[in-house]
Amino acid sequence: MTVRIPLETLRGFAHEALTRSGLSEADAATAAEVIVYADEHGFTTHGTNALAGIYSPRLRDGRINAAAEPRIVADTVSAAVIDGDGGLGLVTTTMATDLAVEKARQSGIAMVAVRNSSHFGSAGYYAHRATEAGLIAIAMTNCGAQGVAPPLGGTIRMLGTNPLAVAAPAPGGAPFVLDMSATTVATGKIRAAQREGRQVPGGWLVDHHGETVTDPDAYFDGKADVTWLGGSAVTGGAKGYGLALLVDLLCGPLAGASFGPTPDLLENGEERPDTDIGHVVIAIDPAAFGAAESFGAGARTLLDTVAACPPARPDGYVTYPGAPEAARSAESRRDGVLLPGPVAAQLVLMADQLDLSVPAALRPEVLRPEAVSA
Repeated sequence: MTVRIPLETLRGFAHEALTRSGLSEADAATAAEVIVYADEHGFTTHGTNALAGIYSPRLRDGRINAAAEPRIVADTVSAAVIDGDGGLGLVTTTMATDLAVEKARQSGIAMVAVRNSSHFGSAGYYAHRATEAGLIAIAMTNCGAQGVAPPLGGTIRMLGTNPLAVAAPAPGGAPFVLDMSATTVATGKIRAAQREGRQVPGGWLVDHHGETVTDPDAYFDGKADVTWLGGSAVTGGAKGYGLALLVDLLCGPLAGASFGPTPDLLENGEERPDTDIGHVVIAIDPAAFGAAESFGAGARTLLDTVAACPPARPDGYVTYPGAPEAARSAESRRDGVLLPGPVAAQLVLMADQLDLSVPAALRPEVLRPEAVSA
């Protein structure tokens, strides 16, 4: 079952939930934008699902510092490092994105790293935000010291899903926005399948013998691991694995944040928290390359030509990263944001915990909190 809720209603609900969880009005407004972007564009595991499951509980119990005051601790014309003060990654990375855009306007290319932060939601939000200023952008994050997947061919979970997004403006249509994890799938989708009582597609998980597993419980029981983008070593898994290492190198040692593969993990292999997470945002100004106007026109031609390619199947179509999400956004703005029933149920439960009014769209009888299993 799914529900639809007006976009502005969902944004207002998220904003109030965040203030009641301890954030200031300004930080709650920023975070609500990032959260609702995810649901609006179809990334439902990273939107209000994360608000109810990660952000609100951790803000309330102090695992995320609701009163954080991020500060710049290193600064040059084209680079900076922000200490997030243990705060919400949605806020610190928005700050980093805007700073990277500002610096790129001056120097052509700029990079801002963040340390001492937390989960930052949908990577695509930050890259997309830069395109609205006419810039190209790359955004990425590690998972701190948390191990989600073992190195290719290994047995100990050392690395995170380590997502990254790349976006480029293309006036006159949907921008290019590639939002991906270095693993075949984000673990939130595995959790969603478990919650909904369904199997996951073949190729998402493999057991310790390399055999495909479709039971999501196997991942959380430690009997199977999420695969790297590309699958096995034979089918290109080294590419996803290599991307994950790159993200950890930039968001960990370079940013001064935690990272997964450390020697102590080899000795005890214990699960570690996703704290002191690192992020990186890179912004590129086409004007610095003499392409202030021509880049956008060229990008539009390139993307439209790709989309016009004849499909291989009569019932198929050709598109590009960013276009389906733009269509979903238009639908969300017109008809309301589509949320899975289990996510809506989580929001009802969170609202009751916060003594917060629940939008009517989220409270049909089948979604009452009593129906949500612990």
